[in-house]
Amino acid sequence: MSVDAIERWLDTRPGESAPHGRLKRGECVDGWRVEAFLGEGFSAEVYRVQNVRYGYEGALKLLVNPVRNLEARFFAESDAIRFLSLPALPRFLGSGMFGGMPYYVMEYLLPLPDPMPPGDVPRFMNKVAKAVQTLHEAGYVHRDLKPGNILLRQNGDPVLIDLGLVKKRGIGGHVPLGWRPGALSVVDGKPVGVGTLDFAAPEQLLKGMSLVQGDVFSLGKIAWFLYGGKPPRNMRSIIQRATREQPKDRYETANAFAAAVRRRNRVAVAFAVAMAAIAAAAAIGFVHRHQARRMAIRLLSPPPVVHIQRSDEADAAYLARMKPLAAAGDPLAQIVVAEAYFYGKGTLTNRVAAVEWYRKAAESGETAAQASLGLCLLRGQGCEKNAVEAVKWYSRAAKKENLGAMNDLAFCLLHGIGCEKDEAGGFELAMKAAERGHSPAQTLVGECYLDGRGVESSVERAETWLYRAARQNNKRAQMLLRSR
Repeated sequence: MSVDAIERWLDTRPGESAPHGRLKRGECVDGWRVEAFLGEGFSAEVYRVQNVRYGYEGALKLLVNPVRNLEARFFAESDAIRFLSLPALPRFLGSGMFGGMPYYVMEYLLPLPDPMPPGDVPRFMNKVAKAVQTLHEAGYVHRDLKPGNILLRQNGDPVLIDLGLVKKRGIGGHVPLGWRPGALSVVDGKPVGVGTLDFAAPEQLLKGMSLVQGDVFSLGKIAWFLYGGKPPRNMRSIIQRATREQPKDRYETANAFAAAVRRRNRVAVAFAVAMAAIAAAAAIGFVHRHQARRMAIRLLSPPPVVHIQRSDEADAAYLARMKPLAAAGDPLAQIVVAEAYFYGKGTLTNRVAAVEWYRKAAESGETAAQASLGLCLLRGQGCEKNAVEAVKWYSRAAKKENLGAMNDLAFCLLHGIGCEKDEAGGFELAMKAAERGHSPAQTLVGECYLDGRGVESSVERAETWLYRAARQNNKRAQMLLRSR
């Protein structure tokens, strides 16, 4: 939606004549001039405002109904924006009191396009899921995700709003950010289910549970809504899994949901390109149609990047094709050549050469190469042992969320290898990788719970994580479970 379209939309909103707007256009609230009335809910009104001194815009939310614990939710939302300070949340611009009622101001954001073009939905949902993941990693769940609670920055990045139900992760016993003891609504001594009926997970509505998988359920419902209830085949199975009745049957994290969306979208794009090639060839003539089909098959088949053909002759031929590309600076080809030398595929094993190629790819920013180079340095394979340098490469890859590097760096932190010992930090990093399905990290988390390293010892939690890794055929996890 263009800026002009947004302005036209704002002009259609009630202004001075709004029957429910307490603030009038042109009125100033602590240096914020009211420009337009944007809307209202049961407890608050929202206005577009402009800073009189600096000229930038904001959205002012004014509490108008402080009953039934609504004031507590209002402050919970304000505190979440102010103290969490996440890119996925609006920027906090100020707060105060006006007419005896509290207000706060956040950055001004744009509404979602209505309707959203179906082709834009996968990319949008990928961004939303990543935004939700940042909230989860900060230790909170949103509990009220729906299309109306997602707005856009000028660059198109989604922002999560209406944070009055944000709560610490867990089933119960946690106090929402900014809430006072006793502020939770209860019926017969039990927490009241919260959320929006069409988008909230069953366990949240019925039992008041606060789980990551509850937000994942909402992501699936949002995607369904944006497709008008008719998602394409490549998205249908993702939405179905995200919205299963039992939390354990859904994607474990918002990142896992995002990864599934990206994979399906890539396949859909490749399929469209392949079909276009067939159509173009068909227009030329029947003879070329078969060539187009072969090209379509190649487009739909993932190219070999790291894994090399098993045949010795095929290995050697493949390596010969990759070497010129690697020498020309292609980082993926450099990784292929490094793997070939490291494992002796299509050539004699030469781990010194492997390290050289890993380093070239690592310096270009390839996280897989950075993680492999770190492992070589840690073990002294093809180079002199240097744990300090290994940790540096692990850190670079871990910052870009390479799961293998996150796991290896966590191990170094837990044991003080190449860095100062930090058991709590090591456990936290291992947990991040484990929650995204990395089986070595799941095993490491299980061992931490067994040994009480970086976390309070818990046999039950240890076995939970070890079982997750064992189901992915992690040999160490299987061995640890058999030994118990």
